[in-house]
Amino acid sequence: MAISKILHINPHMNSETYHLKTGLNYITKSEKTMNGLYVGAVNCMVENAYECMRTTKEIYGKTDKRQAYHLIISFEEEETNPETAFEIIKEFVNRYLADNYEAVYSVHNDTNHIHGHIIWNSVRFTDGYKYRYEKGDWERQIQPLVDEICDKYGLHTLEQNKAKDDEKEWDVSKNGPFVWNEQIKKDVDECIIMATDFDMFIQMMEEKDYTIKYGKYISVKPKGMERFRRLKTLGENYSEEIIRKRISQKSIAEYKHIDMPKGLRIKSYGGHIRKKRLTGLQKQYFAILYKLKKIKKRSYSNNYKYKDDIKKLNILQKQYLFLSNYDIETMEDLEKAQELIKAKIQTTNKAKKILIEENSKHEEIFKAVRTIKKEKQAAAFYKLGDKTFEKQNNLVEEARKILKCEELTYKEAEKLEAYYQSLIDECNRTIKKLKKDMRISYGILKDIRYREQKETLRHDVAKQEKITSRHDVAK
Repeated sequence: MAISKILHINPHMNSETYHLKTGLNYITKSEKTMNGLYVGAVNCMVENAYECMRTTKEIYGKTDKRQAYHLIISFEEEETNPETAFEIIKEFVNRYLADNYEAVYSVHNDTNHIHGHIIWNSVRFTDGYKYRYEKGDWERQIQPLVDEICDKYGLHTLEQNKAKDDEKEWDVSKNGPFVWNEQIKKDVDECIIMATDFDMFIQMMEEKDYTIKYGKYISVKPKGMERFRRLKTLGENYSEEIIRKRISQKSIAEYKHIDMPKGLRIKSYGGHIRKKRLTGLQKQYFAILYKLKKIKKRSYSNNYKYKDDIKKLNILQKQYLFLSNYDIETMEDLEKAQELIKAKIQTTNKAKKILIEENSKHEEIFKAVRTIKKEKQAAAFYKLGDKTFEKQNNLVEEARKILKCEELTYKEAEKLEAYYQSLIDECNRTIKKLKKDMRISYGILKDIRYREQKETLRHDVAKQEKITSRHDVAK
């Protein structure tokens, strides 16, 4: 039996197609797909799927809003093998998507629970219309097609397994639930804090070695646990609906009882999507870069002789990477990239301003945290009988009263301050990188204009020499 679950891939704040790219990287990971054996695509190649999807969006002027759709098809444990699962996924893609959409599909067999992923462009390459997922499409179209294909390959269907839906919930006295429950809740809470949407939440759970099973309710199984656990059985805050709400509407209460990871970091996805062949400006810069690379092969004892060339090499490396990262081929592309960078800086500055405003609303709480942190040792001495620290003890008591009024413990308030600061720091890092990119773009523009002027001057000199030569001959 196979259960399907459809997710949306929405635009990222800094780059509209960022989530699409990371999603494609994730589902095609070599370690999850037998080094790419269980990866396929329709209407594009796996290697250039991201570029194809993005180009389709640009052609039809539909680069904003929903970027793609992500369908996950989960198979019952030990009911099938990766080869059969891949054939089922492939047939589904060919029947449901091949006429109109670019799509990449894969089967992950790195766990006992085999499952497939399909990501397809939200924009049809045939006519530019967007895929529309309506309420009820899963029941009417998607799952019935999955069932039909499963039946063809000798697997049970969802209809045949309906009787199992009435089974009693897992006996909470078995398999150490109280140990597992707390660990699962802790991981779910951490992923909710760091995820920007539900898709990212799911991917982050999988990155933590969870196997996800979709049906009427979402079930998870951490590595080492024998059976799947329905998230809704962990408590009222862990149903799919509430998790989605918690991701979109974070509040102070969201950060209670959660151990924040050090440095508050989201794992980046591995994998690689190859870029197109070098064109236009990229070729020019790569050619110069290639010539200058020879400097590196010379003896380091002679480096002082090539100081200027080495400096130029480093600048050109940055410029070439900039051209490649932003897919710049022409002067028009460069100007568009500059506009995009300016817009991103503006957006990030706005986000930073909002965060600072939100942060300032809790300034009294954070001031109390700093007071406790600074004076808690002195307050401890006061409690041991040293009256010289009475003033410090009073400050700590007042600070604790403030936290109590907000229904926060010291650790929770400290965590909240760290969370806001991490988001502000992330904005600062993003702005710094964007400004660096802008400086590089100005350098490229300056180089291009210099070369154009040099070429014009060379042409004018050659023309003048030709005219002079003709005059001499005439004499």
